[in-house]
Amino acid sequence: MIFTNLIQTNLRTIQFGKDIEYYQRLESTNVESWDLIKKNNASHGMIVITDNQYKGKGRNNNTWFMGSSKGLAMSIILTKPMSIKDAELIPITIGVSVAKALENRGAIPNLKWPNDIFLEGKKCGGILCESRISQNMVQNMVIGIGININENENDFPEDIRASSTSLSIETGHTNQRELVCAILTTYFEQLMGSLTSNFKLWENYCSHMNSKVCFHHGNSEHNGIFKGINDKGHALIDIKNKPHTFPSITLK
Repeated sequence: MIFTNLIQTNLRTIQFGKDIEYYQRLESTNVESWDLIKKNNASHGMIVITDNQYKGKGRNNNTWFMGSSKGLAMSIILTKPMSIKDAELIPITIGVSVAKALENRGAIPNLKWPNDIFLEGKKCGGILCESRISQNMVQNMVIGIGININENENDFPEDIRASSTSLSIETGHTNQRELVCAILTTYFEQLMGSLTSNFKLWENYCSHMNSKVCFHHGNSEHNGIFKGINDKGHALIDIKNKPHTFPSITLK
């Protein structure tokens, strides 16, 4: 069970996390967040969190595995309108926030563009940011975060066991999920005040800087050298000695 009072006790925020919606079981914290927004029951910085997310959402309609009562499945709701330019930097900012929180707990995290979180070369989490745009502004955003915290190797489905890990596996001890939630939320609120400088922080955690990457774009597969991200959070990839910018691709 998640104890919301433990989250709030460990928060060092002005607004984020002051309102928390906890559910024992949910299809997806992102889906629930949008329902709260639709019903005008959401506040800026609200956390939606569950003990058992059974249909976690990822990019490209992928699903995310989380052990019941072992992983951290949460969303942070942003209801204050922001420019599209600022909104493009939110995925980078939350990625850095998660990395810093895992680092705080004794792990050595890496980030894979645009939304994957790795420990020791294995995936331990992911981020999914969803927006609603009108009048050329992002009116609402939901930031979904899934992190494997206390899973052991046998908790993972066999087909992903070799490529997946958790904070517990890598640190050798169990971790309080409420504390991880509070730490990353605190970092996120702090980093929201400096959106335009967070891309450099992100590059410090990147696992594939100046390395060969493979990805699909359009109807074909491409290879190139990942050179970092620009001030919009877009990927910079060198293909045959020519620089290219990609706002949205998934690296293999």
